[in-house]
Amino acid sequence: MNKQLGSVYANLYVKGSHRAKRLPKVARPMRPRVIAWAGPTAFMRNRFYKMDKWYKARIAKPELVPQLHVIEPEKYGRSLEERLEALSPEEEKIDIGFKSRQEAKAQFERNEADLEKMSRKNQLLIDLKALELTDRAIFNHYGIMGDLFRPGVFFHITQKMDVSFGDESSVFYGNCLAPGATGSAPSVQLESFGSDAFNTVVMLNLDGNAYTSKEGKQLVHWVVSNVPDSGDLNAGEVVVPYLQPLPYKGTGFHRIVFLNFRHRERIDLSGFALKGSDLSDRLFSMNEFFKTHEDKLTPSALKFFQTEWDESCQSVVQSKGFDMPTYNYEFNETYKPEQREFPLKPQPFNLYLDMYRKPESVRAEVEKRRLTMLLNNGSVEKPKYPDIDYAENKKKLPHWQHDKLMKDNSGIGPGAALWRDSAQ
Repeated sequence: MNKQLGSVYANLYVKGSHRAKRLPKVARPMRPRVIAWAGPTAFMRNRFYKMDKWYKARIAKPELVPQLHVIEPEKYGRSLEERLEALSPEEEKIDIGFKSRQEAKAQFERNEADLEKMSRKNQLLIDLKALELTDRAIFNHYGIMGDLFRPGVFFHITQKMDVSFGDESSVFYGNCLAPGATGSAPSVQLESFGSDAFNTVVMLNLDGNAYTSKEGKQLVHWVVSNVPDSGDLNAGEVVVPYLQPLPYKGTGFHRIVFLNFRHRERIDLSGFALKGSDLSDRLFSMNEFFKTHEDKLTPSALKFFQTEWDESCQSVVQSKGFDMPTYNYEFNETYKPEQREFPLKPQPFNLYLDMYRKPESVRAEVEKRRLTMLLNNGSVEKPKYPDIDYAENKKKLPHWQHDKLMKDNSGIGPGAALWRDSAQ
């Protein structure tokens, strides 16, 4: 008896039907055979590596980093109580001014849709003259009150004072003005109360003390006393003649403060007149000044601006014969691995060697190149293109030299100092 092979349903095929005679063959995709692959460099000899276990393992040798200095956080960190105490502002307890004036806030019509459109087009302007900022938050942020008198002392702004160095250089609450715009004495308008009282206006530089280590010293620039209530400073007595702000080079922004005092009768401030013409003779202590006349003077108005060094300061110093210090910021030395003849990480040799040179020598080399260009050409102008002869120099010059040429002409890296006075 013959054994039937295959399925019993294979004999049920009906001629002319669409029944398949056999099961379809499924085209399965090929199973990928994946092997560990570390790139083509895994099987290449590296002249910087030794034939050790790292090379045999076909993986990159880890970079050697010196052991870091480990400290104990308990000895150097601050506790939670100390952090909360530092974050909490100091309570203001001593009010040395007049009682706060309760004024209704100005109401402005505002259309949110129009304001949003103007803001996106950079056309939204705020009229600072229509706003009267009497909140002490801005003074606390810049530390004005504490540096004028001492921490914990404050007063309310009870008198309006407008200070301007021309039409486009007004003083508000911390705006920035260039020293060149403050060459002449400002115009000061004080609010009049219709009384027989007097005003005394003091202009100080809170960050100008570079001549003594004592705290609480400022640099006085202008003092006008016994100004009548009408607010005309020309009718007052100039105790200290005006001197434009002269921030020191390298010290950043200086805070220049205009402070007004009210008093009922005339006072004699001849004891605070200048004793010499040097800049160090303008050292002033507002705390001592106020303690001397605290029974007569009451602060009522305050405005300030910020300024930093520019070329006009140097011309004023030379014309008046002042001795002005210059400061340079000392950055922390960057971490550099030990210099080797064959470093572990290959890199351009000129950049590798410059990394171990003194920054002063690199800057001096660039300055020497700049002076040579000035001597030969009469001016220094930045090239319009990084390399006008790119195709020729690409073939003729080494890669490192061509790359350095393009970076110098583009103002990238140390070569950017070549074009610091260029118009482009």
